[in-house]
Amino acid sequence: MTSKSKMVDIKVSRQSTISRRRQIPKVPLFMRIENQKSDDYDPKVVSLGPYHHGKLELNFVEDFKPKAVEMFIHGSDKNEDLFVEEIQREIDDFKSCYLDEFANKYSDYEFARMMLLDACFILNDIEISTRCTPDSASKQSNTIKHLGIAVYLITRRDLYLLENQVPFQVLKLLVKLRYGDDQGSVFHPFEEKVKSYCSQMFFNKQEEIKTQEKTEPPHLLEVFRKVIVHGTDDDVRQPRSSYDFRGFWRRKYAVHKPALLTNVFCSVMDLKSKGIHFRPSGIDSLKGVRFTSHYYYAKLKLPCWYVSTYTKVFFMNMIAYELCPNGPVDRAVVSYINFMKSLVITANDVKELREQKIIFNTLGSDEEVVQVYKGLKTYGADDPLLFKKVKRNIQQHYNSKGKTWIAELIDTYFNSPWSLMALVITVFLTFLTVVQTYYGSPFYHSS
Repeated sequence: MTSKSKMVDIKVSRQSTISRRRQIPKVPLFMRIENQKSDDYDPKVVSLGPYHHGKLELNFVEDFKPKAVEMFIHGSDKNEDLFVEEIQREIDDFKSCYLDEFANKYSDYEFARMMLLDACFILNDIEISTRCTPDSASKQSNTIKHLGIAVYLITRRDLYLLENQVPFQVLKLLVKLRYGDDQGSVFHPFEEKVKSYCSQMFFNKQEEIKTQEKTEPPHLLEVFRKVIVHGTDDDVRQPRSSYDFRGFWRRKYAVHKPALLTNVFCSVMDLKSKGIHFRPSGIDSLKGVRFTSHYYYAKLKLPCWYVSTYTKVFFMNMIAYELCPNGPVDRAVVSYINFMKSLVITANDVKELREQKIIFNTLGSDEEVVQVYKGLKTYGADDPLLFKKVKRNIQQHYNSKGKTWIAELIDTYFNSPWSLMALVITVFLTFLTVVQTYYGSPFYHSS
């Protein structure tokens, strides 16, 4: 093979790699097989994209989508045909986002109209949630009137699905056609508006999310991910206010000891018995885990999270997305789930996190939250660098007898009024015994 032909092969390989990265993948087959009794990967009420398009059980919302297009276009001087034509200009790029056997079932016009219907459905929901247009309230009431409140709420669940995504570029194109590029657009800048929408869905507040990535997200699920794991690894590390002379001395002159295991530590209640107290970190990111160790106690701060009916659905699809070929590099969501699975073992663990305002349980019992985390399979694929320092520091504090003996004493004798009362009575009786022994001894009478 000549060097020229090798160069051609390399170029083709790079182009195919770029194309695969832009695809909206399906859930890996082995995950489908393992969860075949679950419907966590399938839409309940609305299909977005070609993978589930045409299913009979989804026809109810499908019949509403032309109304969604009408609401999105309303107020402009453009008609539906113009939007379809503009989508068709880039139809090859949009089709290449999906697997060929699904995208090629449709003609260019059919696929373009599908993209228009599905994208307008999403964009209307963004408008409704962010209240970025004057008629957002009327759009919400019209949507609920046609779908009913139950179906309307379940559509949010279907937006979390990996196989139920629309190319982000389609959403961006429609906003550009509808509102233009001017700075005064209600969607400007578009990606920031979508991040605000995602922040509203997960943290119940709209705020500006700063992310490091400069590449455009391939779909809405990636924007969800950017919002909940924003921040760099440096943000997770604890800043030092001054130079650590003791740490320098230990590193320079201490005898080498084997490295502690950083992936094995105990549940919430076990850590609490060692003097590790749990507090909310106040950081709206799953990377917002903080640990500080003091002389006889420590604090582990965790990001707050609402555990709802759709928590498992969201995490299952996010795990599938991070484990797909050419998926996100850092696997931050998988790492967070593994971290929480090691902490949440029993209902008492959930109770402690709930009482500390870290977990907000909307399911009912604490045991249901335990089952949610137990049901999430991560296949041991977390990022070994993420939370590495936190895990190591937790293990060091846990193994330190000098730091934990006071905490164990408090946990053993002062964890309830009865234990405290028993300790006081024991000390008092011991004192009486000593006094009685002293006054009854010959030493006292001889003196």
